[in-house]
Amino acid sequence: MATLSVPNPFALFANARASLIGVAASETPASPSAPAARSAAAVQAPTAMGTPTRDEIAAALRSAHQNQPEMLQPAAATPQPAAATPPVRQIDADELATLLKRAKDSIAVGDIAAARLLLARAADAQDASAALLLAQTYDPVVLGTPDTRSITPDPVAARGWYQKAARFGSQAAQQRLAQMQN
Repeated sequence: MATLSVPNPFALFANARASLIGVAASETPASPSAPAARSAAAVQAPTAMGTPTRDEIAAALRSAHQNQPEMLQPAAATPQPAAATPPVRQIDADELATLLKRAKDSIAVGDIAAARLLLARAADAQDASAALLLAQTYDPVVLGTPDTRSITPDPVAARGWYQKAARFGSQAAQQRLAQMQN
């Protein structure tokens, strides 16, 4: 860590004050380059000790704020509609088949979390069978009793995925939704 040693810190502060209000320490208030808008209090010479008074600092600050150009706030981004649907993911048939096979294999060995990730990707491509299978991984009736793997059913998520599967054309999803409402 470096330490700065200044023989007379008061001179340093006086020069800093002068630069804040745009006046070099050697300039006088009557200098032709001093702006006319500056108040006399803002350009007073430092006191005998070389330290600016509280009033001088306050005047310099007011002057600096007055001379600042007005900053425009950036326009707020236009809010997206709440019901905006995400863009449809484009997946070719081979990739979709691979995702579904891997998801089914994951379910067969009990890795529901991995299956959910794979199925979500396939369901984002508006595949009805992927959305139906994903809904089943959340459905308490399909999952049965909770087990030690901490796979928790989520009826709300299940209903949402069943609704998507039904929109994508799944008759089984429509039937399961009707059963859930009863």
